[in-house]
Amino acid sequence: MRSFLTVLKFELFNFLKNKVFKVSTIILCLLVIIGLTIPTIMDTFGKPIFGDKKKEEISYTDSKIKYGVLIKENTIKLDDLQAQLPDNELINVKNEDELSNLVISDNITAGFIVNSPTNYEYLVKNTSMDDGNRFAFESALLNLYRNKTLSEKGIDYNEVMEVYNIPMEYETTVLGKDGMKNYLYTYILIFGLYFVVLFYGQLTATAVASEKSNRTMEILVTSTSTKNLIFGKVIAGALAGIIQFGALILVASITYKLNIQAWDNNLDFIFNIPGNVLATFSIFGILGYLFYLFIYGVIGALVSRTEDVGTSSTPLTIVFIVAFFISMMGLTNPDMYALKVASFIPFTSFMAMFVRVSMGNVSSLQIVTSLLILAVSTIITGIFGAKIYRLGTLMYGNPIKITKAIKMLKDK
Repeated sequence: MRSFLTVLKFELFNFLKNKVFKVSTIILCLLVIIGLTIPTIMDTFGKPIFGDKKKEEISYTDSKIKYGVLIKENTIKLDDLQAQLPDNELINVKNEDELSNLVISDNITAGFIVNSPTNYEYLVKNTSMDDGNRFAFESALLNLYRNKTLSEKGIDYNEVMEVYNIPMEYETTVLGKDGMKNYLYTYILIFGLYFVVLFYGQLTATAVASEKSNRTMEILVTSTSTKNLIFGKVIAGALAGIIQFGALILVASITYKLNIQAWDNNLDFIFNIPGNVLATFSIFGILGYLFYLFIYGVIGALVSRTEDVGTSSTPLTIVFIVAFFISMMGLTNPDMYALKVASFIPFTSFMAMFVRVSMGNVSSLQIVTSLLILAVSTIITGIFGAKIYRLGTLMYGNPIKITKAIKMLKDK
């Protein structure tokens, strides 16, 4: 136990003293502070993002969007059309060439040629994904046609519109989980776990490979057991990741509380995560984190050079990315079959089960079963990793595949 604590302490301080750890933590904390301070900065300049603290006078004449309109055969009146588009300025043109020139020269936003009350041509210089000009004009033209047709039949258009546009009153009672409310913090936590595992997994594998390449590992395995070495390294990496992640959450919480008025309490739901969801994330996240770090540690022991870590860890990284994408898809469909299956597989359960608990309804039996499978798998991986770790200390040259290492252990 004493040897394990010595290894743990040494490796943890190595992680905390690492320049990459320090710089990345500082940069991430600064980004969080800047992001959560933006509403306060905007308030200072008189442009609040939330609320209606300062009502600004807007010049509607300057802000009106200009349309060029060519009406053929007097099918409709321009004044009637203008009444339907009060926030736009309609410019009457004489011919198509004049309309095209106005559009090309950017003197108007768009041009319309009205051939009949229900037929028109739309002229625009460049189209875009958020172009709503055609729909606004078409809606105005349709209202004119409906008004005229109903009037000819002796029906009051305004009365008809009152019936069609009656607002519906409703209340929503959420009997299960509020997916819309839980989506954002679930997304943030899954993304955070994704980067922590990848970052510290690579650091762990590189640290082990570095010790092997300079023969330090040979001295270490004679001083203490390989279980102490790999468990010490992996748990130290896990603690470093937890410290960094915790620092970000602490900075975010303090910054948000200082800027809560500027945010108008709009992010309260992110910082008030339900206890059962937070507990699920913590337990499953830590176990899954350890599970992957053990495997990354084994990969580091099976290579002789730090340059080979990236290539050897690629298959594991691909598996992890697949687990991440399944969980992300589950955010919009927590009841999908793939997510349910993934929540019982150790490589994916630490993310998948958290998504199911956060976004849907899961029985306690399923949660406990998944947790036991993940916990047992993590312990077995750690013990098995210690054996491969010892085996890899005396093997140099080309990277060894895990399948080959398993076969060699069986032969022994």
